[in-house]
Amino acid sequence: MELLVATLAHVSRGMHEEATTRVRQVVESVKNAPGIINARLYAGRGSETSYLMLISWEDEEFWQKAQERQNPRDLLLNSSSDLFAAAPEQWQMHYLWGYSRPSAQPTIATAHIATVRQDQSERIQRAWIESLQHQAIQPTLAFAFLTRGKNMDAATYSGNGLLARQEPGSTFLNLLSWPGETQQKEFYTDQNYKAFRGFLNQVSIERILLLEPQA
Repeated sequence: MELLVATLAHVSRGMHEEATTRVRQVVESVKNAPGIINARLYAGRGSETSYLMLISWEDEEFWQKAQERQNPRDLLLNSSSDLFAAAPEQWQMHYLWGYSRPSAQPTIATAHIATVRQDQSERIQRAWIESLQHQAIQPTLAFAFLTRGKNMDAATYSGNGLLARQEPGSTFLNLLSWPGETQQKEFYTDQNYKAFRGFLNQVSIERILLLEPQA
């Protein structure tokens, strides 16, 4: 089953050029690994510089074999300690839904990363897919997908080294991209989508990343 490995890195202040060069080097390096389907890079549009790397693998076996030398998170961690504000985050996920409109060139994107309560995860998954399927009827999106998986650093440890907490629930990553801001606004003002967002906000902890696709 196709696997997505998503890696998020926040750049230290004043290190934009050096970090950008390193991130691009990592993406180019990983592209050559056996089992890679595609590698996409997105840069943050906010005041804080960040990068989201989305690497698709043919299956989990290829990913496991490549981790020692081709894990994007480890490659970034092996860079200068000054480049990134914190250790990059990484998620291992499987695809639930996808959409692509070849005639539309994506220029802006948003990533929704939501950790959903375990007792509501299946319900959210069904509702999220239904909402996206409804939205896909209208030609606003350029490229989008929904995945579900886990944070690779979900476990936290107490001072004595014992397991203290495991991240509750399931993590969903929904990437949305549009040809422009007009289509983005139209997407978010859809009443059915707004109703789903209200439900999601009640049962999850969510982060929203404003992004730009990188060539």
